[in-house]
Amino acid sequence: MKAFLIAVVSLLAMAAALAPAGAATNECHGIQSCIRVPGPWVVVPAHGTSQYLLTCPRGRSVVAGLDAQVTSRDVRVDFVGRLGAPVQPGATTTRYALFRAVSTSPRAQLFQPLLGCVPTQGGGGRSTVSARVSPPGQSLEFRSRIVVIGPGTVRFGRVSCKPSEQLVGGWHVIAFRTKRPPPVSNAVYVKATHVIIGKKVVVTGSAGDALSIDVHAIVQVGAECAP
Repeated sequence: MKAFLIAVVSLLAMAAALAPAGAATNECHGIQSCIRVPGPWVVVPAHGTSQYLLTCPRGRSVVAGLDAQVTSRDVRVDFVGRLGAPVQPGATTTRYALFRAVSTSPRAQLFQPLLGCVPTQGGGGRSTVSARVSPPGQSLEFRSRIVVIGPGTVRFGRVSCKPSEQLVGGWHVIAFRTKRPPPVSNAVYVKATHVIIGKKVVVTGSAGDALSIDVHAIVQVGAECAP
């Protein structure tokens, strides 16, 4: 009997260790008419940072809730909010959210951004309250493009600001479009770099032949634009 109990406890511990990250998430908790938008699994370098822009479905909807899943508690995640009052969807948030992750892990990790979006008449535009009463200039606009990377391929992508905006920065990040976090070892087979040319951010992504096609690798390239 004792041996049986020990075996049961061992199986339960193994099941807990192998359970998928974040069985329950809270991006739509307490929100009516919420549209759940899961993002890909984004690579966070060892002792490094990464960011990912996730957007609500096209149409009149704004971010009302956020959450994230991680492969290690060493990964911390937050998002960029807009100045303004009151703090609420359509003012603090818009139709997208820029998630930022920082890791203290000695190994590469993954995080998955999650949005809860709600329909709105305002369509998630910039808050006029923030622009009118806040001493700083208008909040930055973030724009992004996705480049699909397959095994043994080299791909290019670019994103730019609108003609009336000024490009102030850019980023790129490697991610995997899977429901569950894939083995982090796949990250070593994908390489990406970006350069800023004029008002464009241009990314070059490549993958080795050893990359699994099942991880659906992508590279997001982003631009930070000042109105």
